[in-house]
Order: sequence, then structure tokens, then C-alpha cells
Amino acid sequence: MTVAPRPRVTLHFAQSIDGRIGLSGVRTPLSSRAGFEMAHRARAEHDAVLVGRGTVLVDDPRLAVAEGAGRQPRRVVLASALDVPLRARVFSGGPGTLVIGVRGRATPAAEARLADVGAEVRLVGPGDDGLVSLGEALAALSSWGVARLLVEGGACVLSSFLRHRLADDATIEIVPRLLGSPAVPALGAIGVSVLEQAVRIEDARFESADASIVVRGRLGY
Repeated sequence: MTVAPRPRVTLHFAQSIDGRIGLSGVRTPLSSRAGFEMAHRARAEHDAVLVGRGTVLVDDPRLAVAEGAGRQPRRVVLASALDVPLRARVFSGGPGTLVIGVRGRATPAAEARLADVGAEVRLVGPGDDGLVSLGEALAALSSWGVARLLVEGGACVLSSFLRHRLADDATIEIVPRLLGSPAVPALGAIGVSVLEQAVRIEDARFESADASIVVRGRLGY
């Protein structure tokens, strides 16, 4: 069976020391200043940076590189029904934004609205969770010219890449803060039912970023 080409995928996120990525429904910047600069360098090293619709709604990120910090990546949003706010900053400037939806859930009207703000749209089949099929989305990104993809979240997107074994590398900034419940866990279900199925970070490297600890490595399944 021929395997469709896909970009090399790096997960990049900041979490509290108790494994939370933010307060529910509230923009929660966690990265240290050094971690913020590291994230911008990572964006500049990739062809595109991807988030889910929820991240756009809560954080409204530009997904851009700070001026003078490197080349700008393309922006990608996963939104099954293409229901992304048209005033979202992800549509402002930069080398292009692609919104990936699901055939049968996205309407022609929603597609036309995104085209009016300069976004491109690709529709793919649903995955096993009814959301965007990550395999098909990655194939679409490969055809869009993306060889290296940076995935920044949120938790549902990060978990889905791990659950489907479609992430290759990870960079995780561990911030010395405790958020507790009901803050959002960094990961949900990733298909681990026994310890032997745990996702490994191989060749792990540890760095400091101000008071944070950064863990980098290849993901092993």
C-alpha cells in the first residue's frame, strides 16, 4: 500500500508543572520570555504552524514570527465546519492561511466567507472522532508545499496527533506554575491503555528558558 507523503510534524507547547496548558476558556500565557522567543524561532524554522479552532477562539493568535526573528510561516487552522471568526488575527498579513474543514459539515457559504478574507480552504474526510482526518489534512498540507509543520495546540489537536501516531518530534516548555483543576490538561486520550504503550520522548534534551525547563526529543511509539 502506498503511503501518502506528509510533513514532518513537531508538537510545541508550554504547560504548567502539573500538566495544564491554560484556564478553561481564558487566554492563559504561560511561556517565559525565553520560551516565547524560542517559540518564535521554532515558527521561523517551519513551513507552517497549525492550531485548532478552539485556540483561535480563546487565544486569537497571529501565528507569526516577531519582526526580525526570521521568515514567516504559513498558518493552518483545523475547523470542521469552517466556523472561524472572520476578524481572527490569523487572517491578517503573512504568507497565507489555510483552513481545513470536513466534507459534509462545512457549507459553501462558510467557504465563501473565508475566501472573502483571503483564506484558502481544503475539505477532507472525517476522522474516527468525526473531526478533521489528520492523515488527509497532512496529505493536503504536503500538496500545499509544507515539508515541516509546527503544531501548537490546543489540547484536542495535540492529543489527536499523538493518538494517531502522526507527530515526529516534541518541544515542551514546563513552566514552574500550578494551575490545578479545572484548568485544561495538556493532553487527553492518546491511545495508551498499558504502560508499554506510553509515548516516549527519545534522545531527550533538557534546556533552561528563564525559570522553565524545556524538553526536546523525537517521539517514539
